[in-house]
Amino acid sequence: MQKIIYRDQIEEYTKELEVPVIDHIREGQIETFEAFDAFDIIAFDWYDIRNDEGEPSQMLIYIDKDDVFIICEDEISYKAAQNCFIETACNERTLYTFFKNLFKGDSKYLDELEDIISDLDDAVIHGKADNAREKIVDMRYSLLRLKKYYEQFEEIFEELCDNDNNVISEEFLKYFEILDNRSERLSKEVLNLREYIVQVRESYEAQIDIEQNRLMKVFTLVTSIFMPLSLIAGWYGMNLKMPEFDFEYAYPVVIGVCLLIVVSWLIVFKKKGWFK
Repeated sequence: MQKIIYRDQIEEYTKELEVPVIDHIREGQIETFEAFDAFDIIAFDWYDIRNDEGEPSQMLIYIDKDDVFIICEDEISYKAAQNCFIETACNERTLYTFFKNLFKGDSKYLDELEDIISDLDDAVIHGKADNAREKIVDMRYSLLRLKKYYEQFEEIFEELCDNDNNVISEEFLKYFEILDNRSERLSKEVLNLREYIVQVRESYEAQIDIEQNRLMKVFTLVTSIFMPLSLIAGWYGMNLKMPEFDFEYAYPVVIGVCLLIVVSWLIVFKKKGWFK
């Protein structure tokens, strides 16, 4: 028998699933892969990788020489399993086709994520990225979920290929080796994207440092210009006999000196290229 069922329906299939098996599944402590003498139980958390807000939903797969059951936790995983499930005359082929369809379009989606990160990188470099920090954090969270998602499948297919209980025929082991290679490749693509987003974060932090340095440069320029002017103003603020008491052109001279100081500093700054 090959069938998709809800977890609370397993007691209806005591003929195909023995009571100890049902009790084991109902305990809810299934590891990623468990191999018994005559059957395998596979457990993994599925979620729509294109929906960052989607919650994971557990799927269990029971396979022996005669039966394949895909046991779903809720309606979301049930519908996803239906979309991937194609019943065939061979249990191994049915299981292989299910996982192959489960991965369908994932590589293209990862390419789309790479394009998004590349666009974000360009925007950060040119200082045109709005809410860049939030976007980087969201992308890192999404990639972390994907990393854990594909790692569980790597473990599953490695165990299936070991085939210690010979549930999988030798003829079909090569197909699960293909799935093992595919999950490993997808996992590596996610790791590369994680490294890429780390580089984008470092680029963003570098741009922040550059902006801060530019701001400090502005403060330095303003301080350098107004410091001598403040000194002159401080002298005039003292309770002393001012030059203008004896020299009628004292104020114009002081104003001229101040303008000369400002112009001199501006020329110096321009020659040093500090206005860039």
